[in-house]
Amino acid sequence: MLRLYVPVAVTVVLIASLTFWESVYSDRFTGSSISVEEFNQRFAGLPKEVGPWVGVDNPVTDETLNTAGAVSHVSRTYTNQQTNDKVDVWLVVGHARDISRHTPDICYPSQGFAMDGTQLKQPITPDGSTEDANFHTARFKKESSLGAGGPLVRVFWAWNPNEGDEKQWVAPDSSRIAFGNNRALYKLYFTSAMKDREESVTDNTAYKFAEMMLPVVNKTLFADGAAPLLDAPPTDAAAPAESAPVEPAPAATPPAEAAPAEAAVPAA
Repeated sequence: MLRLYVPVAVTVVLIASLTFWESVYSDRFTGSSISVEEFNQRFAGLPKEVGPWVGVDNPVTDETLNTAGAVSHVSRTYTNQQTNDKVDVWLVVGHARDISRHTPDICYPSQGFAMDGTQLKQPITPDGSTEDANFHTARFKKESSLGAGGPLVRVFWAWNPNEGDEKQWVAPDSSRIAFGNNRALYKLYFTSAMKDREESVTDNTAYKFAEMMLPVVNKTLFADGAAPLLDAPPTDAAAPAESAPVEPAPAATPPAEAAPAEAAVPAA
């Protein structure tokens, strides 16, 4: 009889141990511990005018923010007053369990967009810096126009762990593993229309804009003396709702062509 109980006991202990460590890793039983007010104040400092570029905030629904797990956000379209080029900026912060999983390659298809080609990693050197930021990038196209010469957009996305002196943007192969239970993970998108399918990554408007804009973003988020907002007391705000990934369509307007119907909604 003892022989029957021993394997059962070992199995129970093993399952309990694995469940415990998984809950610790995923931070399942704790809140975000993020001060919304502090993040809102910091995000509000991101300038709307940068050189010839002028930004206009985009409306974002509560459903989109909840799905994205965004505790604070910036959704803004910057327009170059000299060339009329447009770039969408989507900057969010929240718990890694939400912020790390909602990426364009997973979520854009639910909004009728398909990846066109291969997802790449692209270093971007901010103006005045010698150290590269690393971003994922990919082309996306409306599924209804695949093969029909329809509008294309290019998206760049990366994260910052908001820990210690870490001020660089990174593009790990697995964001879930890389950021674990980080409670205040930053995610940043740059999105713009492509001139044509053969446009190189570095010729894209969003790439060039990112070179100029990254120092501005970094100064806003990582100003000297600004401590990472990781251990602020919990707020009364409800935790982000768990739901299927939903990635609103990119807002960049293709040149000489009307924007898609979803264009008013930012990426999540």
